[in-house]
Amino acid sequence: MKRFTVTGMSCAACQARVEKAVSNLPGVESCAVSLLTNSMSVEGSATSEQIIKAVEKAGYGAVPKDPGSGSSGAPKNEIPVSDTPVLRKRLIVSAVFLLLLMYITMGHNMLSWPVPPFFEHNHLGLALLQLILAAAVMIVNRDFFTSGAKALFSGSPNMDTLVSLGSTVSFIWSTCM
Repeated sequence: MKRFTVTGMSCAACQARVEKAVSNLPGVESCAVSLLTNSMSVEGSATSEQIIKAVEKAGYGAVPKDPGSGSSGAPKNEIPVSDTPVLRKRLIVSAVFLLLLMYITMGHNMLSWPVPPFFEHNHLGLALLQLILAAAVMIVNRDFFTSGAKALFSGSPNMDTLVSLGSTVSFIWSTCM
């Protein structure tokens, strides 16, 4: 039995896509992919190179697990522990921009909060500020868009595709209307 660490999976659709890609290889008797542990076990006569190529063709990454130590190499798409502060920073920056955007767009309508004096009767300025704030949130979270587009164009849409399509359509609709 060959064991691999699979990277880049974010949902059950990703797991099923990897499992299907590897199961269709000649010489593979069984394939089990775990989204929770980012691992894959393959039984059969297919080589590790063939398995890794099939996973990469499906749009994900794979590295063999070292049978001696039980650990794996450093996969290219795995989120290292050192990236956690970066993700936390992205979350905080997004939340700040979103709260400011919600105050500007809905505060004066729903809660009667005051609008900054410059924007009191300046509808164009208010619309441009909203556009800039919404674009800033999308730029901070561009990883969803790149991952979603890559998954969509490879024929295996996932949750990132759903998030990116929904956000893009909402953004375009709100700017054009």
